[in-house]
Amino acid sequence: MSAKDTAETTTGSTELRAEIASARADLAETVDALVAKTEVRRRAGEKADEVRAKVTDAAHEVADQAGIVAHDVTEAVRRRPVPAAAAVAVLVALLVWLISRKGS
Repeated sequence: MSAKDTAETTTGSTELRAEIASARADLAETVDALVAKTEVRRRAGEKADEVRAKVTDAAHEVADQAGIVAHDVTEAVRRRPVPAAAAVAVLVALLVWLISRKGS
């Protein structure tokens, strides 16, 4: 092998190593981008689960409160049925009046 061949081989090896290093850097950037994208999706999924749990808890609390209110109203009507009937009659009259006005 001549000195010229050795120099060309060394230059070719250096260029090849540089290309490999560049390809590795590009690949590392791609992997980092994919990891970041996956991380965002995972965090979004966790946040969605957290919000879903909060909404479910709130719905159960509202249902419990509605049950308590319904029970209280039922007891009030049982104790004093005449005022409750009068209140219902007023509401029905108000609805009939509103509907008749809207139709005119």
